Amino acid sequence: MGRATEIVDRVGSLVGEDVTDRLTVTGPADVLPSVYEVTTFAATTVAAAAVGAGRLLSARTGEGPPPVVVDTRHAAAAFGSERHLRLDGRPAASVWEPISGYYQTSDDRWIQLHCNFSHHRDGVLDLLGVPNERDAVARVIRRIDAASLETELQAMGLCATMARTEAEWSCHPQAKATATQPVLAVERLDDSAPQPLAPTETPAAGLRVLDLTRVIAGPVAGRTLAAHGADVLRVGAAHLPEVQTLLVDTGFGKRNTFLNLRVAADARRLRELIASADVLIQAYRPRALDRLGFGPAAVARLRPGIVYATISAYGHTGPWSGLRGFDSLVQTASGMVLAGAAGRDEPDPVPLPVQALDHGAGYLTAYGILDALARRAREGGSWHVRVSLARTGRMLTDLGHHDTRAVPPLAAADLEPYQDTYMSEFGELTYIRPPGTVAGVAPRWTRPPARLGTSAPTWSLRH
Repeated sequence: MGRATEIVDRVGSLVGEDVTDRLTVTGPADVLPSVYEVTTFAATTVAAAAVGAGRLLSARTGEGPPPVVVDTRHAAAAFGSERHLRLDGRPAASVWEPISGYYQTSDDRWIQLHCNFSHHRDGVLDLLGVPNERDAVARVIRRIDAASLETELQAMGLCATMARTEAEWSCHPQAKATATQPVLAVERLDDSAPQPLAPTETPAAGLRVLDLTRVIAGPVAGRTLAAHGADVLRVGAAHLPEVQTLLVDTGFGKRNTFLNLRVAADARRLRELIASADVLIQAYRPRALDRLGFGPAAVARLRPGIVYATISAYGHTGPWSGLRGFDSLVQTASGMVLAGAAGRDEPDPVPLPVQALDHGAGYLTAYGILDALARRAREGGSWHVRVSLARTGRMLTDLGHHDTRAVPPLAAADLEPYQDTYMSEFGELTYIRPPGTVAGVAPRWTRPPARLGTSAPTWSLRH
């Protein structure tokens, strides 16, 4: 079986129908260097989102599902979009805090610290009793065993994990809990009436999306919906930390507003926005929004017919379900970085060539939302879409090992066919266009990224 056929079959399994007659995959089999099938994974999740867009378009027009085309090189470039972003011709600032990364422990294991938010960094430094210097952090960690340090850091709500092998992870209670969860859950919340949508040339035109997410996975989902025509309002808060490069890279097509949900007036304003929204995407820790009155059931009561999407690190069940987590931490916990290091002269952990779990989860979430909107148009109902980085990672590891580490990384010339420029408040941005075409039309963003809090918490006027 050729790789393109394999991807088409995997997409069909993921979306629950045969897409052989309308999904075309082009490009080389291997683009991203790894011990895992990252190129196949990228093309599969990108194609799923495009199929979801086609499904929604079909629900709006009453015509059959349109053809979808995905190129493996474009999908691979999109999976590294934050690395390929250029500001006035220069690489964007690194997203990594200097003390983030891998450290050896007293028992000759590895532990990863994720300190890209300042309060996470400060918490680690306070616990270890050291200044913000990598060598000082390394000296202290070298005197502590990995499991004990992992437990203590996680108990304090900080972001760290011990590097495990795939076999060790498979025995972990969280891995066992994750294995029982679907890659993507689309669950009906109520029996509200169908909400047909007017025919359009763009799948998500006129739909209103509240994006309450940060970093990569959730913002990629919102960015994808914006590329298909949705009015996406990104909701942050002035007191929450942000990573500037990621804010820019995932901000295409969105407006950006501030609401502090612990302030009564702001919470009331969010409820007013929800009342006329079509989609809400959130990636807070499980049950965090429930405590503020914005869980899926409560939001469905505010707005029958809403599509509510939840992205978590480790899933909604299991002993780690409440932990903060990021793509790189899930890679470390689940054995990927040690598998990447196998067979190399250097023993250091080797992560995936891109933040594949984040981007994959983002495209899977976009597919789930688009599918749920099509169901709402035909069947009615409010819907809850659930995706986790850990279960998304298992989807990748289930593809098996496929050593393509000799494949050269994407060069500037490889990226040019998929790049465009946009003048913005940040300067001239060179970016990767959204991948895939639906009915022969490439998705596109109609506005550049916006700075934090520059939009009022209101919807754009419908046309």
